[in-house]
Amino acid sequence: MEVRYIMIFLGVYHRNLSNDKADFAIVQEKLKSRQRPGQSGEPSMFAGLLKCGECGKSLTVRYTNAKHPQQIYSCKTYNAYGKQHCSQHRIEFNTLYALVLNKIRECAAAALMDGEAVADRLTDTCQNEQKDQREALERSLTKDEERIEVLEKMVLRLYEDMVAGRITDANFNLLLSKTQKEQAELRAKVEDGRKRLADEIRLAVDARQWVESIQEYRDITELDAATLNRLIKEIVVHETIDSDKTRHISIEIHFNLKPIPEVEQVTA
Repeated sequence: MEVRYIMIFLGVYHRNLSNDKADFAIVQEKLKSRQRPGQSGEPSMFAGLLKCGECGKSLTVRYTNAKHPQQIYSCKTYNAYGKQHCSQHRIEFNTLYALVLNKIRECAAAALMDGEAVADRLTDTCQNEQKDQREALERSLTKDEERIEVLEKMVLRLYEDMVAGRITDANFNLLLSKTQKEQAELRAKVEDGRKRLADEIRLAVDARQWVESIQEYRDITELDAATLNRLIKEIVVHETIDSDKTRHISIEIHFNLKPIPEVEQVTA
């Protein structure tokens, strides 16, 4: 079996992890929603974090029936309906644990060695990948703002037409209501779009905050649920099977940050 993993940063929410009190509250809330017990009755460390890359369902924990039972994760759809609906996506706890721990340590080491370079790399990668999306948003904002100007002129003409007696009061009220409704909708849309653009401007700040936050994990020797939920949004597991039945497992580790696409791919 070949296992490889891909590091991906996902913009689920942005926070400055140095704020211990706020950080603790968020982690505790996430832990409450993810404490689903396994066969042993104890919540799994990775509960709520693992997701099948094909069907989108979660990966659930179970124990093998071997002489020396081990904890493994497999696709919920496969467990319920079989291979006709999805493949197993099996990954052993020990393998997953080691990969995630090593990746956190690698990220921390890189951040400590040259934090500015890491932050710049994350920012540049994200901006390049989001260029088309950003340009589309800017075009949409320009179009909506131009339409708002047109509507403002239409309202002025409506008043002029009413005063001049060119339209009835009933028609004036009807047209004014319709125009003002469109104005309100467009203004709300423009405000939302401007906020989204402002969020993208914060990418450099977000990247540097992440670099500062991850540095403290350089010498981490073990994982726990609180640390995982603090650093990671989700871990997506993909599986492909060759004609010779060789299984290839790809693991995407989605860290909590603004949307950052694939940064590196490592074969393990």
